Amino acid sequence: MDKVSKKSKAEEATTKEVDSSFASEMDELKRDMRSAQIVDWMQNNQQQLIAGIVAIMLLLAGGTLWLERSKAQKDSAATLYHQALATSNVEQKKAMLEMVIKDYESTGYASLANLYMAKLSDQPEEYLNRLIHSAASTPELAWQAQLDLAEWYLNNGKLAEAKAQLAEPVGKQYEQLRHYLMAEVSTDTAEKKKHLQMSLDAESNDAFLKARIESMLAELGAVESSNL
Repeated sequence: MDKVSKKSKAEEATTKEVDSSFASEMDELKRDMRSAQIVDWMQNNQQQLIAGIVAIMLLLAGGTLWLERSKAQKDSAATLYHQALATSNVEQKKAMLEMVIKDYESTGYASLANLYMAKLSDQPEEYLNRLIHSAASTPELAWQAQLDLAEWYLNNGKLAEAKAQLAEPVGKQYEQLRHYLMAEVSTDTAEKKKHLQMSLDAESNDAFLKARIESMLAELGAVESSNL
């Protein structure tokens, strides 16, 4: 019985070794088959693979060229803009700023040039409108241009146009000035007082403007008291 038992155990061990070896060989065979399939697929699709690789390389090259061109444009715009600021001749300054606006429209320097030209021009409407609607303008530049245009309309008696600009929302740091200008546009005393109070309650970045608002509110209060 001992011999039979030992023989059975030996046969069982041998069988396990054979099974293990067979499983290992099968795994190796499967890997070889998969590798062969991949190689066959690559050979059958060689042209498509080459075309795909070429397309990727062209995209990468195009992206690199676009970035280089964009950087070169910004550098050129910056140089011309700073040259314009440096010159003391007003007409030359204007001409150079106009070149920045025309030739480098997609850069932030075109927005800065429009802002500067609005200060130099007696008719800033065109430059301020460009700033408001330009994709290159930051929100802060657009909001400031919007309020500058509203103030210009107000000073030139174009109340309807001023109101239209002031009806558009702005960032909270510009709300004080917007409500102040809305008070200036208003011909109704109650409406004027309401906007002055809203202006006073808004975030303040201008101590002089805040003092002006407080003075105007005090004057309105004094007028109302005298009418009682």
